[in-house]
Amino acid sequence: MDAIKALDNLSKALQNPRKLKTIGGMAREIIRGHIHKGQSMKPLAPATVAYRGKGKPLQDTGSLRDSITFSYIDERTVSVGTNKPYARLQNNGGVIRPKNKNWLWIPGPKTRQLQRRYGYSPTDVLKGLKADGFSIFRMGRTMRYWKKGKKPPKDSRDYPVAYYLKKSVEIPARPFFYLTAEEMALITEEVGLELKQF
Repeated sequence: MDAIKALDNLSKALQNPRKLKTIGGMAREIIRGHIHKGQSMKPLAPATVAYRGKGKPLQDTGSLRDSITFSYIDERTVSVGTNKPYARLQNNGGVIRPKNKNWLWIPGPKTRQLQRRYGYSPTDVLKGLKADGFSIFRMGRTMRYWKKGKKPPKDSRDYPVAYYLKKSVEIPARPFFYLTAEEMALITEEVGLELKQF
């Protein structure tokens, strides 16, 4: 059941509005738990693993999980949600396309270390590499780099990739923003309500 619909239905059935805070807090923690457990979520793409290392989906920095909050709106309403604009895409899946440019710049395998040194954006990384004496060049649909004066590799494919250039990227659905029937029963039991068929 969709979390928003489930909470809306539950709040309508509520006899004691003060218990809305309990409902909001429990729903928040349950949804955060879905992200933490990562059950039945599609695994990370190989390019993502190369960039950030192995791990569970949606758990790179913890910012999405930590952004799940609740607000007590009034005596009949509690809101559970996130301020992360990418949360809907992660939950439902979809396709990302460049907005104002021709390409999406997808970080290469060692680009995370470059970002820590030079800054997060591709512009920051490329400017930082140039300032440190690297040549930047495009090879097919990749942006690569090499230290000036260093003997080039025998195989041109061995130049490190700073960014992959893509026209679009498909993000698989990784649902986390929901409440199961069992989770709804747990919430209603905690606040002393009889679980009704919604």
